[in-house]
Amino acid sequence: MPRRNRSRLGVVVLVSVVLLSGCAVIPAASEPEPSATPTTPALEPTPEPTPSPTATADPLASVAMFVARPTALELRDASGELVVSLEYLDDVGPAIATVERLLGAEAETEEYQASNHYPAATLHRWGAFEILERRYVDGWARFSEEERTLGKPAFGVTFTGPEESGFDLTTEQGVHAGAEWADLMAMPEVQTNPNGCNGPYLDFIGKDVTWPDGTAHVQKYAVDFRPSDDRNSIGRVTAPVPVYEDGCA
Repeated sequence: MPRRNRSRLGVVVLVSVVLLSGCAVIPAASEPEPSATPTTPALEPTPEPTPSPTATADPLASVAMFVARPTALELRDASGELVVSLEYLDDVGPAIATVERLLGAEAETEEYQASNHYPAATLHRWGAFEILERRYVDGWARFSEEERTLGKPAFGVTFTGPEESGFDLTTEQGVHAGAEWADLMAMPEVQTNPNGCNGPYLDFIGKDVTWPDGTAHVQKYAVDFRPSDDRNSIGRVTAPVPVYEDGCA
């Protein structure tokens, strides 16, 4: 066999053997690696600013005067507007605490024993301003469970001077302890009690009451004025004071 033919035959045989043996491996095209996608960091929520607490104005900061009225001690500002009303029928504790805050001091105290006409009492004094705390004990104990009235209040007030610690001590009509007695008595609206059981008064109210005998009456309660020892000036302004026109109680 010629050499050329043998060579071709050898090539054919070799190719056949390779195909039949399965040894020929054609590498698969490799898939491209996925490129890394840049990630955006999560944004933290911006915290809401915490509002600063709003300072609450102290209503007592505007008080400029103590005004004695028939039913309450009124605390007013410099223009005369009511700020706080301390009712004589309410518990005395909050009234004392309020006055202590305003005057910046605790009161001096005195104890009074009960009598046939008045229950036991504790006097709380800040200079020219006084609170008389009524204590319904001992012979007056039967009144302790009853509803308070202006005739038997929880407390009352007295002014012995025109001011205390910078606070004006006055009445609805602007009358002060220490003013001339003659000026008070010259006021056309002043009322007096002929039997002398209480002093003259300007500011008062009337309450319908029923006496033990069943009869109906109008009982007056007033802001009462008392003269100084020499009777030249107003020595005391007190409230509430019952006005007894048919004889002293």
